[in-house]
This record gives sequence, C-alpha cells and structure tokens, in this order.
Amino acid sequence: MARPTITDVAKLADVSPSAVSMYLNNRPGLGMETQVRIAESIDELGYVPRSNDSRRKSKGFIGLLVEKLPKLLTGDLFYADVATGIQKEAERFGYSLAISVIGESPKALPRLVAEDTVAGLLALGGGDITDELLQLIINRSMPLVTVDNQSNLQAVNSVVVDNFRGAYRATQHLIELGHRRIGIIQGPAKYKSLTERFHGYVNAQIDVGFAVDWQLVQQPLSSGYPNKGYREMKALLSLEEPPTAVFAVSDRTALGAIQALQEVGLQVPRDFSLVGFDDMPPNAYPPPALSTVTSERIAMGRIAMQRLHRVIKNPRYVPIQIVMPSQLVIRGSSAPPRKAN
Repeated sequence: MARPTITDVAKLADVSPSAVSMYLNNRPGLGMETQVRIAESIDELGYVPRSNDSRRKSKGFIGLLVEKLPKLLTGDLFYADVATGIQKEAERFGYSLAISVIGESPKALPRLVAEDTVAGLLALGGGDITDELLQLIINRSMPLVTVDNQSNLQAVNSVVVDNFRGAYRATQHLIELGHRRIGIIQGPAKYKSLTERFHGYVNAQIDVGFAVDWQLVQQPLSSGYPNKGYREMKALLSLEEPPTAVFAVSDRTALGAIQALQEVGLQVPRDFSLVGFDDMPPNAYPPPALSTVTSERIAMGRIAMQRLHRVIKNPRYVPIQIVMPSQLVIRGSSAPPRKAN
C-alpha cells in the first residue's frame, strides 16, 4: 500500500494541500475546526510527515491536545466552550494554537511534543489522554496543564470541574423531592470526571442513610451520538423494581434516556425524573428542559491558559489543581415521584 501523502490528507480533510502544510509547520491562519479535521485525517491515514531539521521551531505556539471525539471538538458543547476560553486567553498572551488529536491507545508522543515545536501544552479531556501519555510528556520537561483531566501517577498542573459536588447535589435534589429508588447511568471508566460523578451519587445516598442498590447502577452499554443513554435506560426499566428517577452523568446521556422513556409511554417528569450534567442549552433539544449541573466552561479555559503561561515563564512553579465550582440548575425534568393509584 502506497504511503499516504499530503494530498491524501487534504482530500480526506476537505482542505487544500497548502492548509495541511500550514498545519504541519504550525503556521497561523487555520481555524480550530480546520485544524481538528486535518489532525483527525492524519491520524486516520497514518500519515507521517517527512522530517525537516531545518523547520523553524516556533515558541509562539501553544499545543492543544484533544481526544478524538465522535463529533468535532467544536461540536461538543463542553469542550467547545473550554477551547474558546483557551483560544481567547492565548491570543491575549500573543500565542497561536496548534491542535493535535489523540487516537485510541497512542503508541508515540504527539508530534507537537516529539518535535518540540510549541512553548507548552494543554491536554483537554481524558479518555485516550491517559496517565501514561501524560507521564511521557512530563518526562520531556514540556510545560503542561491538563483540563478536565488529571494524573494519578504524578502531580501535574490541572484545571477540573467539581464533579463530585455537582453529582452529589444532583442526587441530593432527587432525594429531597421524595425519590427513594434513584438510578444512575454511568459513563466509560476511562474518564476520571465521570467516575467522580459516580462517587458523588453514591455519597449523597450514604449520607442520608440510604443503602446503595447496585441494581440501579447501570453500566454503559452504548456510546456515541445521539442515543447515548437509550439502551441503559431500557435496561433499568426492565428491572422488577425500576427506579423512579435517574441521575445521568451527562446531558446527552439524559436525552437518550428520555427517548427510551417516551417509547414505553412514560412522561418526564410526571412519571419519571431525570437530572443530567454539563448544562446543554434547553433550546438544543425538545422539552422538557433538563435539570442539570453547570460550570463556568469558558472561564475554565481561560484559567488553564493563564496557568500554562505562568508555568512557561517559571517552570519551577509547584503543580497545583484548580477546581472550578459546579452548580445545580433545576428545570423541568425533575419532580416528586408520582403517587401510586
């Protein structure tokens, strides 16, 4: 099989070969969405650029490391807002962004790190951005700040959401409404943020003296868009004693759950209550508006970029974790349990 070329990458990404060349050489002028398309095309084709020792190393660039998502970075509300905050603050400091997309189980350092072409790196999200990959980056002594991720192997500068408290408050809200059989639809364990949300759900029940019913802890059965949460809700409804309410670890999961409820004739919140996490705008989906947990996503990106700038200027800074507050937003998807006839 012929070795992939820049032309092949350009065709798959639906851009010009010159745009691919700009991306490979960390030149300004490409939008974030275009950079993501090119990065994903390089990953999909396995394209390896020819080494060029004379390439000018630009220290006016910040690397943005992102996991390969089912949708483009700009199509995911949470990450799009965080990335917007990062970009605005980077521009204020005089940096340009260079994006690198990480595929499943990366076996090598990202190009931006291996070629030492950026002043520092922001790793946005978890999943395939593993502790082991972060350790490789740290070993290269590259300034690094993780966003919505952290390392369990070594202290690293990080900016995260208070996932535990947000999930705790969401579950507490359902308890206060009178629900006693409260389920949870979990997410993949590789995401530390979703694991923290699960712990918040468990602790909220323990703190009021409830025994956690592990039948109501629904493991993920599906992934992707738009039906994440659909099969999981079907499984919960098939129980001999199904829950009367569910905390879904993301709003998209909650929307898939609502579809499953509607198919069996259950109305939200008359027959069943749901609380999500991430605060998708209510006009982005059919009613009812979701009760959910929100956070300051754009501010999160700005703060992460500010921290990285400080670390670039002074690498001796002791690594710290900055926790962004989360807040419960009560809307139309949660109500007291329906009384039996």
